[in-house]
Amino acid sequence: MPPKNIVLFGQTGAGKSSVVNLIAGEDRAPTSPDMNRCTMDWKEYPITFDGYDYRVFDTVGLMEPQLGSEEHPDAIENARTLITELDNEGGVDLLIFCLRPRRSTAAIENNYRRFCTELLRNQKIPIILVVTGLEGEEIMEDWWLRNKDTFDKYNIVLDGHACIIAASLDGRHQQLYKESRQLVRDLIKEHTQGISKIRAILH
Repeated sequence: MPPKNIVLFGQTGAGKSSVVNLIAGEDRAPTSPDMNRCTMDWKEYPITFDGYDYRVFDTVGLMEPQLGSEEHPDAIENARTLITELDNEGGVDLLIFCLRPRRSTAAIENNYRRFCTELLRNQKIPIILVVTGLEGEEIMEDWWLRNKDTFDKYNIVLDGHACIIAASLDGRHQQLYKESRQLVRDLIKEHTQGISKIRAILH
């Protein structure tokens, strides 16, 4: 069976590279605390877990204030090239929209519209939202309960979500980090392999 193609998108600093490493179970993608740093190229990471093969693509943020007038079209064209190449190789099997809390609604909506509507032309591809950086929440799922109406209001259609931490940080968070990995992996299998299971709310 050929590997499934997974594309991560979202703003710089949303934790996309950390999510790649979370899924892989080891450090594959370089991460940086500098949220103004931006690569103009997508990167591919072959990842295998639970007997299934995936090609995970980390893309550049498209709606970045630090991009210059010449860089912005290049970022869009770069993402368009990736989508075209994947279309020629069987298409995109799953989109993962990475987001950190406290991002503006406009930024969330713009990233979603630009990627799903303009680049993917509203193809029926499953989308899961992964909200990172929630170690400050007593119960991480509470973030979704407080904010889900915003996604409905702006017609941001999601097939699933995970409220997680994408970095182990310290010993206190190692168990949450492992549970976050399992939650994201379960969502990936559910929406690419048709494997579903009852998921416990992380707390």
